[in-house]
Amino acid sequence: MKKSDIERSASASEKDTAETVALALNEQGYLFQHKIAQLLQSPSNDGQSAHNWYVEAEEVPVSMPNGDETRIDLVLRHGPQLGGPWRVVLECKRSARDYKRWVFFGQVDRRRGPSRNNYYVELADLRGSWNHQGEPPMTHRVEAGVASQDCPVFDFGVEVRIGRPGSGKRASATDAIEDAFQQVTLGQAGLALRLRNARELTFRLLPVVVTTAELTSAEFSVDRVSLDRGMLEPNDLSLKPRRWLAVNYRVNDVICQLSGVTTNRTTDLAADLAARQVRTVFVVQAAHVQHFLAWLGNQFRCTGQ
Repeated sequence: MKKSDIERSASASEKDTAETVALALNEQGYLFQHKIAQLLQSPSNDGQSAHNWYVEAEEVPVSMPNGDETRIDLVLRHGPQLGGPWRVVLECKRSARDYKRWVFFGQVDRRRGPSRNNYYVELADLRGSWNHQGEPPMTHRVEAGVASQDCPVFDFGVEVRIGRPGSGKRASATDAIEDAFQQVTLGQAGLALRLRNARELTFRLLPVVVTTAELTSAEFSVDRVSLDRGMLEPNDLSLKPRRWLAVNYRVNDVICQLSGVTTNRTTDLAADLAARQVRTVFVVQAAHVQHFLAWLGNQFRCTGQ
């Protein structure tokens, strides 16, 4: 075989190998996570998107007392000072190939229990004084704060197929959204326990899902949902693109019981949900993550106090 033929064969083999490797890398979510980490550690060229969050750690292992484990993609911390108590638990989630639009809906005004007018944030503080002997006395709770119109709160999310589905194919899915929410709230609960075990006496945690999906809200009157089929007509929907939004998510009951929250359980189910089990998960489209973090720091006044 001529040298030129050998070189061409080697070049073709390398190309095939590179294509296979690219396919393998693209099947997983590591590239997206790596891209987000690099983006957040680069200085902003836009004054409007400047924020004071930085990547504290990547791929952080956490666990629960029952043995459940996960790794947090990214943990962000606010402010230049190491004593700042605000952290973001960041889950990087690509949309499924056929379901690239995430649609969020449900804004029922409830008389009791979790409200779309509130964000529910997990936080902990030292209760009284501590002599550094034994376990520090902590108040670990879920605190409700007034929600902003710039980031509306929804109850549900569904992944919608782009274009009309073909024969035998579904128009919707929920796997990616539910997986992202379960991962980020498990990571948040595990991080809270890890911080308490490390004797961090003040912290606030905000769960955030960054996604490649298009975000949309669907608004409609519940009166237009039929009782005989439980369905809507297309003309009854108002769709609005969103850069970011929030969901008041009910965390897994095992996570709730093992999370370390010190608020007493109650037989009043609506009150129990609001006081212990709901966490507000923020969802942001990747292209807007820098602007979102600037908004987040302003919304919660993450000053390190």
